[in-house]
Amino acid sequence: MGLLLQLAGAVALLLWAIRMVQTGFSRLLGNRLERTLRKTTGHRLMAFTSGGGTAFLLQSSTAVVLMVAGFSQAGMMTLKAGMATVLGAEFGASLAAVLLNLDIKLLALPLILAGFVVFNNSENRAYKHSARVMIGLGLVLLSLSLIGDQTQGLGDSDIFQVIVSRLEADAFLAVFMMGLLTWLLHSTLAAVLLIAQLVQDDSVSLTAGLYLVLGANLGGAMPALVAGWSMKTLGRRIVLSNLFFRGCALLLGVLAITLLNGIWMPAAALGGFAVILAHSGLNLVNGLLLLSALPWIAPWFKPDDRVDTSVDLYQDADQPIYLALDDIQNPKRALANTRNEALHIADLVYRMLNNAVDAFDDKNLIRQISEMDDDIDRLHREAMNYALSIKEIDQKEGYRRSREEIISFMTNLEHIGDIIDESLMHLARHKQKENVQFTEEQTAVINQLHEELVDSFRLSQAVFTSDSGELAQELLSAKRSYRKEVLSARQAHIDQLGGHHRENLVSTQIFMDVLRDLQRICSHLTAVAYPVLKRKQLLETSEQ
Repeated sequence: MGLLLQLAGAVALLLWAIRMVQTGFSRLLGNRLERTLRKTTGHRLMAFTSGGGTAFLLQSSTAVVLMVAGFSQAGMMTLKAGMATVLGAEFGASLAAVLLNLDIKLLALPLILAGFVVFNNSENRAYKHSARVMIGLGLVLLSLSLIGDQTQGLGDSDIFQVIVSRLEADAFLAVFMMGLLTWLLHSTLAAVLLIAQLVQDDSVSLTAGLYLVLGANLGGAMPALVAGWSMKTLGRRIVLSNLFFRGCALLLGVLAITLLNGIWMPAAALGGFAVILAHSGLNLVNGLLLLSALPWIAPWFKPDDRVDTSVDLYQDADQPIYLALDDIQNPKRALANTRNEALHIADLVYRMLNNAVDAFDDKNLIRQISEMDDDIDRLHREAMNYALSIKEIDQKEGYRRSREEIISFMTNLEHIGDIIDESLMHLARHKQKENVQFTEEQTAVINQLHEELVDSFRLSQAVFTSDSGELAQELLSAKRSYRKEVLSARQAHIDQLGGHHRENLVSTQIFMDVLRDLQRICSHLTAVAYPVLKRKQLLETSEQ
């Protein structure tokens, strides 16, 4: 029993470490990863490659599947491109297992130490996220060593021997039980690494290990299926196709084990690595076969013509979610409702901002963003009316101050929406009408400033929800740095012109106006920090 408990703890560490790596890469790359994935799916093979690379970095095909489902639902990716990306994601995630199973466990503690040093001695958020990735990778390698130490003694456990004997005798049971366990773990990568370690230590045979891998591969589709089932038609088709692809991999794997029985047995000398390679090879062969057949497969998943397949960047955005009228009499609950509705508005504004740069080359996105701003204006009015209607709120200073801060936060969000719609989208239409093309330097500057602004948006929401003085100070520091970058970009562009008129002056005008609008948005985002810092300062003064 103690051995199983130790093993469970090592597996828990593995799951936590994988999550750290996913979180680190997600925060480090931010919306760049999403935008790159969305833009590099014009061809099936390119989509397959993009999906594989993204899943390899995130060490999770589930994250990519849900990301792609969201893009498809929002009309930013075709069904065929989404399905090709999903196929690539399954192979990319299996490659992560190959890398982590290499004999590099000695790097575990040095990686953790390096990550700790970088994290503690850096104020740069990118360095901190990189440090999180290093610590996560170190913990993954450390957890694999711990799992190896524990599985070596499993052969002496009577309970484990009974379980293994049942699984060795019944391939269907092995597939089913491992599929269920992988669903519970929410990580195919962790399940495959665990199986490889069991095979490496001769706790299970190679044949049983291969069937267990097939079960893990199939079970890995369930988290995405459950999470994406509530999506509209196109998004749901993506998660269903993921389950279908993994079902095909199961059939292909069973066929390979049956036909190649005896031929592949020399691979047993590779131990657990043979399982890892078989998993990766299966996903590659299955992915390429299905990719070539995608023109015939995709129509199976097309929505019925009678089903509403209209897609937008948002769902039911024009309806308040949290403004329960019955709570008006209860100031505490009503304020919580208003705060939640403010975050609902923030989510919509975030989608507008995140897609604003892409809209300069996409008329459909311009239309969707403009429609979203109309709904944000409506939500803002309803939330304001709700907040001002809360009963007995003026009798308590804390409640009144909280309401003022929520209203201020929502108002700044509404202003950001107006800037995006009335100014940035106006510039996007003008750019398309005049057939203006930004230079490579202009595009690089806008993309960089946009990515930093999206990061500041997330930080602004963190300040609003956490009331953290430390985060508020970080947000203001980001604002000062951002202003310097914008001024530097303006001056650098003017210097490049050098007084000559060979440059497209319309392009220059639009470029300068975009920089102006991005800085205006940054100012509205950072407004949330001032009341937090003021309150912390008053608290410190009273304590003295």
